[in-house]
Amino acid sequence: MRLSFLAFLLSSSVAVNAQTDDVKHFPDELCLATCVGVGSAEVCTFTFTLNQGASEFGYYAVTGCNGVMPVLGMKKDVQYRFVQADLSNYYHPLGFAYYADGAHDGVPELEPGIDPTESTGCAETNTCPAPMYLNSGNYLGKYSNIAEIAPLAGDEDFGLDVYEPQFFANPVDWSGAGQYEVALKFDHTYEKDIFYFCHIHQYMSGRIKFVDTSGDAISPVDDPDIPYPYEQASVYDQSCGTYGVTGFRLPNPQCPTKFVCDAPASVAEFAGCIESMNCAMTAGMTTGATSGNAMALFVHQMVPHHQNAVNMAKALL
Repeated sequence: MRLSFLAFLLSSSVAVNAQTDDVKHFPDELCLATCVGVGSAEVCTFTFTLNQGASEFGYYAVTGCNGVMPVLGMKKDVQYRFVQADLSNYYHPLGFAYYADGAHDGVPELEPGIDPTESTGCAETNTCPAPMYLNSGNYLGKYSNIAEIAPLAGDEDFGLDVYEPQFFANPVDWSGAGQYEVALKFDHTYEKDIFYFCHIHQYMSGRIKFVDTSGDAISPVDDPDIPYPYEQASVYDQSCGTYGVTGFRLPNPQCPTKFVCDAPASVAEFAGCIESMNCAMTAGMTTGATSGNAMALFVHQMVPHHQNAVNMAKALL
């Protein structure tokens, strides 16, 4: 299992040293999908990966779009596929919502029983626009508004409750279980923006704007808003593949003078990154006990400890 897990990590598309533009967000650029077919046979595709170096938890990138968390353009009444086949998508299942962060922030998601305008009656019949979750072409739910995938049907089950738990499997099993993707056709009069987001990690919402047949946004205003800025890794963090360690380069008064001794030239740069990460962890774990609760002290120790583990893994990649 250990060798298989390492092979999984090393075969991921995550870059070690991301280029500056790769970790930027371009809010004024509208990215359109690759579409094939016409009429009811038209299918448009966005292929997702994850840029781990763009933030603490990583940000989505989409093939053919600049930067991370790109603004996507989507035509109404057309089938879209959001492909998550790349290994980097592990632990990052896509969700779709009418407001940023969906269930993470207690706001409505795209579900068969949620009518964004409360005026069409689709909620009563469970036929409102909703994503349809698939694995290797097999639909995982019962609801359907895309006849080319499954017979049209109103139902509460659109496959998310099967799709998302699979992203919690160990990465080797997950990667061998099939090709994950989401189909979505928005057949509603609603014209404000909607959002794609990670159904496991908060603060990973990207905007989707409805476009006309020419690819121009129907509503140029960004509404609703995303109530937080995107993180951006520093130049030093980009060189290491980490996040948040720039202020902990040695020498540092909070840390020993050395963590890695006699590093060969072949790993000297990586060793310097390791020293910064260990300094960040040391500073984070050197904490005052602010309560009489042993569990609270445990958590104060474990958070920087595990943040460092994540950074080390990202740096190795």
